[in-house]
Amino acid sequence: MSAAQQLSQLKSLQETLNAAIDTFKAELEKQELPEPSLTTSKPHPIDEISYIPTPAMYEARRAGVAASTLIKYLLESPYDALSANTWMTLECSSIRLAADLGIADILTSCPNPEVGLSVEEIAKKTDVDAIKLERVLRLLVSQCWFRETQPGYFANNRRSLLIQKSQPAWHLVTFMNEMFHRISSALPEHINNPSKEFRFATDPHHTAWNIAYSTELPYFGANSWLTKNLGEAERFGLAMGAVGPTSDPGVAADFPWAEIAEGRDAIVDVGGGQGTLCCSLAARYPSIKQFIVQDLPETRAAAEPFIASKGLTGRVIFEAQDFFKPQRRKGTGNYVFVMQRVLHDWPTSEGAKMLSQIRDALKESPKSVLLIVDTIIQPGVMSSSGPAAKDSLKSQDKSQAYKPIQPPPFIPVDFGDASRISHQINVALTAMCNTFERTLPQLQEMVELAGLKIKEVHATRGWASITEVVLP
Repeated sequence: MSAAQQLSQLKSLQETLNAAIDTFKAELEKQELPEPSLTTSKPHPIDEISYIPTPAMYEARRAGVAASTLIKYLLESPYDALSANTWMTLECSSIRLAADLGIADILTSCPNPEVGLSVEEIAKKTDVDAIKLERVLRLLVSQCWFRETQPGYFANNRRSLLIQKSQPAWHLVTFMNEMFHRISSALPEHINNPSKEFRFATDPHHTAWNIAYSTELPYFGANSWLTKNLGEAERFGLAMGAVGPTSDPGVAADFPWAEIAEGRDAIVDVGGGQGTLCCSLAARYPSIKQFIVQDLPETRAAAEPFIASKGLTGRVIFEAQDFFKPQRRKGTGNYVFVMQRVLHDWPTSEGAKMLSQIRDALKESPKSVLLIVDTIIQPGVMSSSGPAAKDSLKSQDKSQAYKPIQPPPFIPVDFGDASRISHQINVALTAMCNTFERTLPQLQEMVELAGLKIKEVHATRGWASITEVVLP
């Protein structure tokens, strides 16, 4: 690429970023909300776990995150980027350490949360070495996980508030963080294993997970690590309870759930974990009277207390279900079957077997329907052409219905860093169980293998799409 083209790229990204910031600020003003800040220990309304941005605000966030990150990549030294990447694992370990020590809780309850505490005071309360702790906290401050209010004094910010022990994210940053730290170390040996048979295996017994945990058990399934280790399924369910809210608000808002549930007996979330999606839908749609969370029996310990905590016992119920066995709701009524974040845990052939159980239920209850809620992976292709972000965001602002904007010039089709979580999960699935998030053709292949067909794909304000699946 020539120097002129490079300058054009920088200018274009700057224009996209400016348009995104202007739109984001305008949407805050419409909602009478202040601008978010990283210099306070107080949470912002947009940080609420149930908050969903307006369509214009959501698209401004996507475009802004993509543009600002790409500008960073243009400006920074590649050597600096590589060095930072090499030691990035220490940032993951440091945030886990902060959560394990309960530092966010300590700073929340201190006499003056806006000023915080000295590192010596924090070290005394956590019984660790102050000098070592200061180094860790300064690393986290550099990545905006805490604030240093004056030399040697540390306080919470919007992000660190999430790792208080009362927050769902605490389980994510402790249990899930530690597990993937181990799995990540084994990923190169998984993908580039000396054994060709291991390298090209597609079963859940030859993965980075198996290497890291020295086991032949798969992680998921009826005879798996989750079922063989007491409490593991509950801990996994609690951690996933912090992942669900990253997509549940958009899934709940951007699909006509009340209309599709009308005249049907219940919404059945097959593989619903602790029930975050069903509880989100129940809160938003009072007209839907019954929700059923189906999962392995071991998940009940996490699901029923979570449902009770939302005041939804009875309206949302837990039901044990092996996904590979006949659907227990087959022939008992008409349902909206939902499979969210389930099929991506399994190879195409196994996913098709699960879907075939739903297919049999659809055949016996023609009024029942199936919705697949999962990421549909987009390519990272970038073009120098495309509609200007300013125009796209302005048109988005005129509509209350959500519809994704087209990528502006030099923004990838997947919106780059705004889709980072989707690509991280894609690699995580490979490392854990030799599976993957699917492109639309790959999803279509699995659906058709099960004797079904895709009717329509609905985008949402989140990483998930909702795919309607019907009988041929």
